[in-house]
Amino acid sequence: MDSQSTKRIVSSSRSDRISNLPSNIIDNILVCLPIHEAVKTSILSKNWKFRWRYLPKLVFDYTFYHRSIRPSFSKPNITKLFLIIFRVLLLHHGSILNFTFHAPLLKNYSEIDHLVLYLSEKDVHEIVFDFGEGGYGMHRLPSYLFSCVTLRKLTLSSCAFTVPLTFHGFSKLISLTFDSVYFDTKGEFETFISKCPLLETLSIKDCHQIDNLDIGLPYLKFFRFSGSCKAICFRNTSQYLSTVVFDEDFSGPYSSEPTKLFKCLPVVEHLRLGPEFLHYLIGGRMPRRLSLGCLRVLELPRVYFGWTAIISVVLRLIVSSPNLEKLEIGFVGNDCKFDHLVVELLKVEYLLDDALKKLRVVKMTISNTAKVKPELEFAKFLLFGSVVLEKMFIKPGYGTTAEGVSIILKEITGFQRASKKAEILYLDPRRCC
Repeated sequence: MDSQSTKRIVSSSRSDRISNLPSNIIDNILVCLPIHEAVKTSILSKNWKFRWRYLPKLVFDYTFYHRSIRPSFSKPNITKLFLIIFRVLLLHHGSILNFTFHAPLLKNYSEIDHLVLYLSEKDVHEIVFDFGEGGYGMHRLPSYLFSCVTLRKLTLSSCAFTVPLTFHGFSKLISLTFDSVYFDTKGEFETFISKCPLLETLSIKDCHQIDNLDIGLPYLKFFRFSGSCKAICFRNTSQYLSTVVFDEDFSGPYSSEPTKLFKCLPVVEHLRLGPEFLHYLIGGRMPRRLSLGCLRVLELPRVYFGWTAIISVVLRLIVSSPNLEKLEIGFVGNDCKFDHLVVELLKVEYLLDDALKKLRVVKMTISNTAKVKPELEFAKFLLFGSVVLEKMFIKPGYGTTAEGVSIILKEITGFQRASKKAEILYLDPRRCC
């Protein structure tokens, strides 16, 4: 057999591998590709030619945006952007279960209304509209959005909308994310979520016109809030609510006591509290114990270790969590002097009711050696009181010198440990995890 024949056989074999792939594998490949690349696969073979036209997931993200507006970045050709999108939709023949649109548009475009109208006529399950740099109210979504009755997931960012009086609810919606969303009137947000009875995930960040968070969602499992509000109340959520996050930029609630809020969270297993929320707890009247009997994971990413009032709140949370298994805690750099009462407080608190008897994993991010004293005292407290501790991860702050790292680790490894299994492990500060 000559070399030319061999080349033809090899070439044919390779061609068959591509063209004869099972349909489900072709679909899985296409779903993973950017929309530009998925369309290009139509030239591969007859089997691939029209497959992209039946993609159930269409993603027009920032990568698509930048590729579409080339070469003029200073004056983006938005008309060209929408022309490509509508061309794709015109050729698309299958169901659209997931639709994503990300673009930093600085004003309203009627094309967005046409997109929403198009989606309202499909049995779409997930919609993501992110207008990035647009800010509050720059993009007002049309009422067609509320005709997408098959929605299961909805994510909106940097936009506004008005809930129509004829809206009867999203009866299948299980996940809702709002970021910088503007509501025209107070109470509109509460009215909206009250008509989404099956919600399991609710995330709210920096939204306008949310005064009172009165949440009565019986199937809610995950709640995340960042922003300002006057009051927070959970109703009928005790059975499933397992994860609660009060993240950065928390402001309020002004008219409710911390005790009342924690009484609404008796079955929470994972709690993350930003520094502003810890400040809120300082201002309220807190009992010795809170209702955190089911808590297993506590995240406090930014703590002022040198401030007695903050450490007192942190210890109150720990003491109130007898089943705590994992603690992640980090520092907030500040110029305040170290309050030596913190050391005395830590020496007393570890005697309280064996609060650390189930703690197995600790991850601490600590500052540089110049201000590391409070963090080291807290590490000592944890090692001395955690009888089943398995791992303590120490991550020095970014920029800590090699000498500084050595000093920190040497001191921590010399602390007395209640658990014979406890290991001290170093994490590179240059890594994000």
